[in-house]
Amino acid sequence: MFQPAGLVAYWRPVDGVRHGLLPTEPPYPGQERETLCGTTVTVLKPTDLDWLAPTCGPCWDEARRRRDAAEAASEAGAQ
Repeated sequence: MFQPAGLVAYWRPVDGVRHGLLPTEPPYPGQERETLCGTTVTVLKPTDLDWLAPTCGPCWDEARRRRDAAEAASEAGAQ
């Protein structure tokens, strides 16, 4: 998700679900990364079919929360 305030998450399919990864650095296959839902996963090289996996609900909720907080902070700074 890209917003004026910056990157909220990198999304990668892992174990049949698309998880949001913390945006500290781009994900690369073989890395262990923490997801927005708190799970630690090993990033794999996704296939085209992997991208059709459902999105992790808790990751999505956390990504929206982070987006909304960044937008609110940006708007407060602009006033």
